[in-house]
Amino acid sequence: MKNLLYLNLLFVIFSSATEAQKIVVDYAESITEAELKTHLYTYASDEFMGREAGTEGETLAINFLKDYYESTGVSAGSTDGSYFQEMTVTDRQGNSIDSYNVLAYIEGSDKSDEVLVITAHLDHIGIEDGLINNGADDDGSGTVAMMEIAEAFIEAKEDGNGPRRSILFLHVSAEEKGLLGSKYYTDNPIYPLANTVANLNIDMIGRVDSLHIDQPDYIYLIGSDILSQDLHDVSEKANEDHVGLAIDYRYNDPTTLVYEFGRWRQNRYYYRSDHYHFIKNNIPAIFYFNGTHEDYHAPTDTVEKIHYSLLEKRTRLIFHTAWNIVNREDRLALKENAVIPSED
Repeated sequence: MKNLLYLNLLFVIFSSATEAQKIVVDYAESITEAELKTHLYTYASDEFMGREAGTEGETLAINFLKDYYESTGVSAGSTDGSYFQEMTVTDRQGNSIDSYNVLAYIEGSDKSDEVLVITAHLDHIGIEDGLINNGADDDGSGTVAMMEIAEAFIEAKEDGNGPRRSILFLHVSAEEKGLLGSKYYTDNPIYPLANTVANLNIDMIGRVDSLHIDQPDYIYLIGSDILSQDLHDVSEKANEDHVGLAIDYRYNDPTTLVYEFGRWRQNRYYYRSDHYHFIKNNIPAIFYFNGTHEDYHAPTDTVEKIHYSLLEKRTRLIFHTAWNIVNREDRLALKENAVIPSED
């Protein structure tokens, strides 16, 4: 009899785990290359004029994002009921820029005070020499990935499978001016940084770089184990269980050399996107990145060059990682005496 009860208990546990896996897979499969492509063909079109911070193009971009979140039922992320965080920032040349971050929010259930922040920068470099820089990869790819992740999570919540922790979908602006939108947010957080469990930052995930022409099913991950081994382990498990990308950690070391802008140099990717302002505030972060390519910061970074099936797979990896972070029992643990690499 005891053996029978034990076997029944194992069956219940196994069935529950299997059902939970099926649930998360179902929501991940709502992230499709077709929808990513539809969003990006609008967001990285000439209509948005390169989305430079402080210009009409940025205004079109932030309203596009606001309208999307309203239509999908994702709440405004600012405490005043707005989707916008207005800011005045100063660029590297000392110019003052009136700009906006976009914030959308899904409240968690029993651990709602703890927040996962997912970021992608909404801006690009605008128009130069009369040519529009559409920024399809940089960072249109990250922007539409975050839109699809948010849609998957709100669908889960509407079905009664919402996240335990809250999620802030933070589209930062003025990244191209010097990571100014993410700095502004971490200097003026809407949700306490002490309650921010992690940052998943998505910046260029739609292309293949020259090192992976023969193995395109890859993604660079940067920073996953710098502050938290738990974050690294959650990420690895999400990939192993659900996606199967080749994860390349070569740029996790800031001293790794890269051939860029016509010369060999230290990659410094660890400091070059919006996750860095979270890491500086002792918040563990992952930077998702496909590497640079010949169309980086050029008018030729256009929608037809995006690998949409690969974009789908990478976006699903981030979704699965986020799902595990917000639904696990324990908050991600920080390493003791972790050292953040210096910018110098």
